[in-house]
Amino acid sequence: MRRNLATRMVALAAGASLALAACSGGSTSAEADPSTGNGAAAGEVGERELVFAYITAETFPYHDGATKFAELVEEKSEGKITVKLYPGGQLGQERDINESILDGSVHIGIGAGALATVAPIVNILELPFLIKNQDHMNAIVDSPVADMLADRIREEGGYEVVAWFSTGDSSIQTVDTPIEKPEDLNGLKLRSIENAALADALSTLGANPTPMPYGEVYTGVQTGVIEGATLDWGSVRSMRLHELVNYVTTPDQAFLAEPRPVIMSAAFWESLNDAERAVIQEAMDEAAAFERDLFKQRQKEAYEEIAASGVTVTEIDGQAFEQVLQPVWDKWAAELGAEEILAGILDTRG
Repeated sequence: MRRNLATRMVALAAGASLALAACSGGSTSAEADPSTGNGAAAGEVGERELVFAYITAETFPYHDGATKFAELVEEKSEGKITVKLYPGGQLGQERDINESILDGSVHIGIGAGALATVAPIVNILELPFLIKNQDHMNAIVDSPVADMLADRIREEGGYEVVAWFSTGDSSIQTVDTPIEKPEDLNGLKLRSIENAALADALSTLGANPTPMPYGEVYTGVQTGVIEGATLDWGSVRSMRLHELVNYVTTPDQAFLAEPRPVIMSAAFWESLNDAERAVIQEAMDEAAAFERDLFKQRQKEAYEEIAASGVTVTEIDGQAFEQVLQPVWDKWAAELGAEEILAGILDTRG
């Protein structure tokens, strides 16, 4: 799909500072490492400005995690590595950002459903009711499953996974229909992210999955284009979606709770020297842990506010949903050659 020209030009302009830094960088002595492209001597951190883009607003914890990374990497590199943040879809939707990472005009992004178009293994994370909640998600991140996922994303899509952010626990939000069991979804037009596995699962549950960009969900519900969504609690609050819907499903059983890969181009990652990779990795590890902890805190606050607003919170039969979706989980695992990954996800449920 051809990218919007204006978005493309903004992304290229945002990445231009790296080239300028490369042209004006430090040492040109014989000891400089030509692979770094920034005049840094081998084993030294060179001057770089990294572009970090994502589709969510500054109120979303992604921005807090990205801001923390920017602070930490500048501190750890003694000011040599700086980060320019582009929240709120300034550089396009997820697919645009993913493409910009590979062409070098963006350096860091956060993968979601659209990443599966080039790294199909991501589909396994978009299967509803497979990952139970934030505790389960964190257990996955800290397990060998995360390494297996990262290896596959690199092999399939050319992206280096440098950390895992949280996107919170999502519930099912509906205007007129309380959801307690799978058959309650029959015929409902539910917003879906751009992901084949999620659309397949929703169809299996009887819903009518309707792809829609994140920023259009409120208007979609308001105008009746969709009858519900499956957003995380923080997004429901920040969008004020609870002013339009009448029902939300309980936070005790998440619809989705997938870890989101923080990605860079594998080629760009390999172009960095060891010192630069170490500084970036250390800063990102700390920032990701901060973001995941913050998400849990913000999610609790968001749920309490939404529940107090008068929206009806319905208890769902999680076992019934899992029984309907187990064949979908197995089918996608087989198609992806990801049976071991699926087993690992289930084993980390605790």
